[in-house]
Amino acid sequence: MSPALVVTIGSAVTEDVAALQSIARQCGLNVDFPAELARSYASVLVARGPDLLGFLLAWRAADEVHLIDLGVREASRRHGIGRSLLAALLREATVNAARVVLLEVRASNGPALALYAALGFTELDRRPRYYADTGEDAVVMQLTLR
Repeated sequence: MSPALVVTIGSAVTEDVAALQSIARQCGLNVDFPAELARSYASVLVARGPDLLGFLLAWRAADEVHLIDLGVREASRRHGIGRSLLAALLREATVNAARVVLLEVRASNGPALALYAALGFTELDRRPRYYADTGEDAVVMQLTLR
């Protein structure tokens, strides 16, 4: 039996950019991390273990939080890292008096849909042919906090 992976969640810093970009590429995401770190309304959370394991990017607008991207290093998936990042985001959103958290996810992304549903997100809408690379639908989900 392997020892439990110790993970801490915190805010990203400029020195994390190269590792963040590597994880984003593994996940098929294109994120301008230097720009996101500079935005006053953006939150870039990271999961740290022996190295950077994952990230979450969210934007705050009025009393809403929009989950933009969530990525976990391929070798670290299925260990609760995405769930830990989301839990940290929900705590942050609650402290900041957010009313709702919104996100879009590919309709074919079963693991992500299951994770979001397990945390209480519900389907709000569908955006047909939302993803330009595949023409796939996006499922719009929400979690009401108050």
